[in-house]
Amino acid sequence: MWIAVTVVAAAVIGALAWWLRRDSAGGDAGDAGGAEPRQGWELRLTTESEAAFTEGLRAYRDAGNPLDVAGEQGVLTVYEPPRLISLHLLADAFAARGNAAMHDPQGTFAALMAWCADTERPGVLHLRPGWLEEEVDGMDRARFAAAVREVVGGGAGVCHAEVGSLQVAVTAPVEEATPHVNGKPVAALAKDLLDGAVQRSRGANTMMLDLARVLDHFRDVRDKQPDAAAGELLREIVARLVASGGPGLTWVRPPTEEERQVVLTAAESGRESGRGTETETGTGAGADPS
Repeated sequence: MWIAVTVVAAAVIGALAWWLRRDSAGGDAGDAGGAEPRQGWELRLTTESEAAFTEGLRAYRDAGNPLDVAGEQGVLTVYEPPRLISLHLLADAFAARGNAAMHDPQGTFAALMAWCADTERPGVLHLRPGWLEEEVDGMDRARFAAAVREVVGGGAGVCHAEVGSLQVAVTAPVEEATPHVNGKPVAALAKDLLDGAVQRSRGANTMMLDLARVLDHFRDVRDKQPDAAAGELLREIVARLVASGGPGLTWVRPPTEEERQVVLTAAESGRESGRGTETETGTGAGADPS
C-alpha cells in the first residue's frame, strides 16, 4: 500500500493543519486562519478526505486512546499499548477505502488502528511497556536511549525513553542529473531530472527504532564480548539493524538506498555525519487536538 509522494507542498485548508500547529501545551502556535505547507503524508488525501481522516483520528483519541501526532516527521505515537505508526501508511490506507471512509471516518480509523495493533508491518513498530526497569552497563533507560542516539549522530534523533523509541529524520543528498552523459537518450535524461525533483519533494524520511529490541541485542552481544565498550557494541547493533531493515526498525515510508546509507555512515563511523540528517522534535503526550 506504499505509494510514493510525487507532489510538492501546497497550501493547507482544514482542521488537521491547525491541530499540527498547536504546541505541546495545547495552545495554538499561530493564527488559526493562516495557511501552512502540507506534509508529504497529507498530500495523499484530498481536502475532503483529510477532514474525514481528522475526524476519525479525533474520535479515536476522544474514545480514551492517548496519542501524539508529529506531523513533520510523519509519525503517530500511540501510548496504550505503545506503538509508532507511519502517517503515510495511515493516510494511504484511509484514502484506499474511498467512500466507506468518507461515510464512516470514525469506524474506518478505528479499524485501521486495530489493523496496525494486530501485526507489525512496514511503517508500524510495536513497542514494549516497561522496556528497561533496571540499569544495564550502568545505564538507565534515559542514558541507554541517549547512547543509541549518539550512535546515529549525537544531536540526531528524538528519543522517547519512556516508551522506548528513537526517531531519526533523514534527508539524503540528491545528485543532479546532467545532460553530458555519452550515449544517454534525452528521454532518459528527462526522467532523471524528474526523479530528482520527486526525491527533493519527498523531504525527510523518518526512521523509527525500537529501543527494547536494541537492548535485547545488546545483552546478547555483551555476554559474548564482556570487555567491549558499550558504544562499540551499540554501533555494531544499530548498523546491523539498519542494513537488515529490522525487526525492531522501520521507516515512515520505504527508504531509498541513499537514506539508509546516511544512517549507516553515522552508525559505522561513530561520528556525527553532519550531512543529510535532520531531526525535529515531537509534541508531548496528551497534546490536545481539539
